[in-house]
Amino acid sequence: MVNLGLFTGNKPLKSRKVSFRIPYYTQWGQHLLICGSDALLGSWNVKKGLLLKPSHQGEELIWSGSIPVPPGFQSEYSYYVVDDTRNILRWEVGKKRKLLLPDGLQDGQLLELHDLWQTGSDNIPFSSAFKDVIFGRSWSLGVERPLGITQNTSDQDGSVLQFRICCPYLEEGTSIYVIGSSLKLGQWKIQDGLKLAYAGDSLWQADCIMGKDDFPLKYPLPAEL
Repeated sequence: MVNLGLFTGNKPLKSRKVSFRIPYYTQWGQHLLICGSDALLGSWNVKKGLLLKPSHQGEELIWSGSIPVPPGFQSEYSYYVVDDTRNILRWEVGKKRKLLLPDGLQDGQLLELHDLWQTGSDNIPFSSAFKDVIFGRSWSLGVERPLGITQNTSDQDGSVLQFRICCPYLEEGTSIYVIGSSLKLGQWKIQDGLKLAYAGDSLWQADCIMGKDDFPLKYPLPAEL
């Protein structure tokens, strides 16, 4: 399954934080934690990683946690299943996740990242056989300059959302858009949706501020146009 990251930012708080959220079922005595390249996420030492807390939301078991971060924070990270003494029982397969704070994010905002557990099948499209042969293309794709947060002056107290998706193959002349129930996502019209920019390494993303009237927000996976 392709993973789609979603960042949300609320009204200014006393400190800037990044919050993580992932649905995952565990057995008794098992826990989920995040470990990453930055010292705030353990510097790849699982014993020092961020231990998440579980909660039931409907039929899902959601693991979540948060950390305060400085401006410009960035880090690679992955999820791990551990026991009571933080011995690794299971880990994600595939590429390391990358966390970059969106341009234009204001001090004091809370950012929430929604993830899905990466399985072995998620990494197949990134193998050399797929990238060089099956997904090989004769046209080049350059990294686009980030557009920053798409915003409206009336939405300064709204939520900052960053849409991100991995797409290792895209036909020449096509783009990726997010459409949804909000006016800023085109109200289900692809031509009026939010266009994602290529960020390199098969990642496409875009940032947008949503006001209170945009929620509850519904959207499917990005569409090609």
